[in-house]
Amino acid sequence: MTTSPTGPTSPAAPSDPARIALIGTRGFGAVHLRALARLEAAGTARLVGVVDVAEPPEELRAIHHRSLAELLDAVSAEDQPEIAIIATPIDTHVPFATEALAVGLDVYLEKPPAPALEDHWALLAAADSAGRSVQVGFQARGGAGVDVLREEVATGALGHVDTVRAYGAWQRDRAYYNRSAWAGRRRLNGRRVADGVATNPLAHAVHAALVIAGIQEVSDIARVTTELRRAHDIEADDTTFLRIDPTGDGPSVLCALTTTAPGQSAPWVEIVGTEGSHRLRYTDDTSVRTPGEELSHQRLDLLENLIAHVRERSVELISPLSSTGAFSAVLEAIQSAPDPTPIAADSVDWQGEGDAAHPVVEDIEQTLHAALTEGRPFSELGAPWAREDAVHVWKPPTR
Repeated sequence: MTTSPTGPTSPAAPSDPARIALIGTRGFGAVHLRALARLEAAGTARLVGVVDVAEPPEELRAIHHRSLAELLDAVSAEDQPEIAIIATPIDTHVPFATEALAVGLDVYLEKPPAPALEDHWALLAAADSAGRSVQVGFQARGGAGVDVLREEVATGALGHVDTVRAYGAWQRDRAYYNRSAWAGRRRLNGRRVADGVATNPLAHAVHAALVIAGIQEVSDIARVTTELRRAHDIEADDTTFLRIDPTGDGPSVLCALTTTAPGQSAPWVEIVGTEGSHRLRYTDDTSVRTPGEELSHQRLDLLENLIAHVRERSVELISPLSSTGAFSAVLEAIQSAPDPTPIAADSVDWQGEGDAAHPVVEDIEQTLHAALTEGRPFSELGAPWAREDAVHVWKPPTR
């Protein structure tokens, strides 16, 4: 038997189901519950307990606990968890993950992993001290298409690539931002939340673009240019331009993102080289490479990958915490800029009623495309709702 700070735990055979504790059962936690049911049926995982401050549904009542410590005290040595899945509000990610690592658990942590760059570094140190691993839930990394485009950039398969572009035009209504106290917030009760369009709903596009461009570490970033605006009655950004310039000679990353589109379209990440282009729709793992070649890409489940890694440490994680430093730097750049200013009412068309109402910003989709084509913020393109004073440049701190 092995010993953790909470007591003895039984070693697992490679073929044993991984023992899982789920922290947070609502919101995306409900998605994890459905996935765990599938993995339990396959004999890959076993849910040994859930942690939530809210009363659980009847089917979870027998394994519900108010804290991880309470769960660990309540279950037998044979049922001690090996992995904690953390699907809680963003500002609680680091405290929960640090607690789980300290008692010897590996961690699956929802994105964004941390609300501040200092928190990212602290969590890396905690994982290193504990000798445990953290997989971050950037689901787009489970799709092999991201690695295909990354390899094409690295090898010059499409010629010289100046920029990697990420486009996301989603529609979100009032109910989306009313779903919880932290939704659409930059801060809550004196703590960072960082629930903007680029750091939560469309964070997958930003992270995938950084990976494809080969920008992984904070030290890979020279500067981040942001233009943050909002049409929703929220605190965070819902319409955002990002330009991430590297320290080396690799491509820059351009992102144009919104939750104020007239409809919902599939987000994409694209490379355009001197000898061709390749656009990946990461939500359905399909891509188009010029001159019209359509590809489908295999997808691997990030939790299954973490389980395989826990069973055999030589199995590499697909989305380890160590690969998300550049994303945390972009989040820091966004949070370091002044609060996004509201877009003038005469440039916003509110459609629908009550909680189903959603804003549509004037010519938003055309403006997003133009920003990516020109590589410039909205305010430099003449968009009537854009403002030059919303543009800010951030540079990483030296450590």
